[in-house]
Amino acid sequence: MSLRRLAASALRRGGANDGGVLAAVRAEIAHELSSSPSSSPPSLQSQDIPDFSTVSDAPRGQEVLLRRRDASEEVLVSAVLAPLRFEGEEPLPRDALMKVFVSKPDVKPVMRFDCRAFAAEGDGGSADYDVTAVCYHPFAGECDAGEDKYEGPEFRNLDPQLQVALKGYMVARGVNSKLASLLHHHLVEKERWQYMNWLKTLEDMFSKDH
Repeated sequence: MSLRRLAASALRRGGANDGGVLAAVRAEIAHELSSSPSSSPPSLQSQDIPDFSTVSDAPRGQEVLLRRRDASEEVLVSAVLAPLRFEGEEPLPRDALMKVFVSKPDVKPVMRFDCRAFAAEGDGGSADYDVTAVCYHPFAGECDAGEDKYEGPEFRNLDPQLQVALKGYMVARGVNSKLASLLHHHLVEKERWQYMNWLKTLEDMFSKDH
């Protein structure tokens, strides 16, 4: 998708009562359909994430929330797409930002791992992830509060063996490259579907003026 391409197309098609917006929107819809023809919102299949259940994945929402729970602990994985970045006029492949919370019944604190999942080869490539931060909080609801509190060193500044051990801790709980790749792909496809719906709403609005 490219809002810049849409704007440029509208300028080229100026002259109509709407300044060429309807023609540009229809051209963009045709372009999107040629690369992603599905009209249904993507969904996470239980067989693809056998260790997790989906807590939240609203078709029009940006966040995906998964849970893995047993008698000894609970693992929550929250994932959203990173903000869009450009290199010149071209959009760069989107990363996915993940937050992984690990908690144990009647035990504090809650551990939080901040991660960035990235595509290896453009949108269609498999994904892996890096851990960018590790911190802990008295409870999950406080994880974004307390800006003045010390939350630990930069993850990259930790001893390399400790970095490897901490990532291994998450992998052992199902937060592996396969899950990162699945979430990354799902979020990209979900945003494409949302963009198509936005375009179609725009098309309906401007069609009424013709």
